[in-house]
Amino acid sequence: MEEYELNATVKPDSALMRYNFIVAHVINNTTSRSHNYLTLNKGSLDGVKPEMGVVDQNGVVGKVDVVGAHSSRVISLLNDYFKLSCKVKNTAHIGSLSWDGKDSKYALLLELPRHSVFNRGDTIVTSGYSTAFPEGVPVGLVEEGLPDYDENFLTVKVRLLPDFSKLSMVRLVVDNLADEIKSVEIGNDKTQK
Repeated sequence: MEEYELNATVKPDSALMRYNFIVAHVINNTTSRSHNYLTLNKGSLDGVKPEMGVVDQNGVVGKVDVVGAHSSRVISLLNDYFKLSCKVKNTAHIGSLSWDGKDSKYALLLELPRHSVFNRGDTIVTSGYSTAFPEGVPVGLVEEGLPDYDENFLTVKVRLLPDFSKLSMVRLVVDNLADEIKSVEIGNDKTQK
């Protein structure tokens, strides 16, 4: 019987090498307006770019929208313009998380398919359907299902994990494949016209 020697080179998994983080301090923060923002002490000279996700030790905080050389502005999760693709952890049912402008401790998960199964206390996480956040970043906990009038979708009240009134140190998510993914997606748009 002939013997074969496996001499394959193992390459690191690109998914594991996809993300890095930039640590920043919050130097301004609002929580009581309908359009809340944070200001960070890091900017383009530190590698910050628009569309980067921002998290603290508990979960999602927001996304960078304006970048200066030494500072940047983050559109907070507590901003009724901000929408985030999320799901109930360990399911494939995707919805859109949005703040309703009322309480800084809660947001709503909208357009969750009606056949979704969830319980109070289940974790809501990012879906991974963007380059801003990896899949599975905690966002909040299911507080309750809300009555609605749509026969196809559910609305869930979510208790947010970050304490937005005490934000101090955050991390910006650097997706090392963001430019490639955007380039591929633009290419797909051109071929479909």
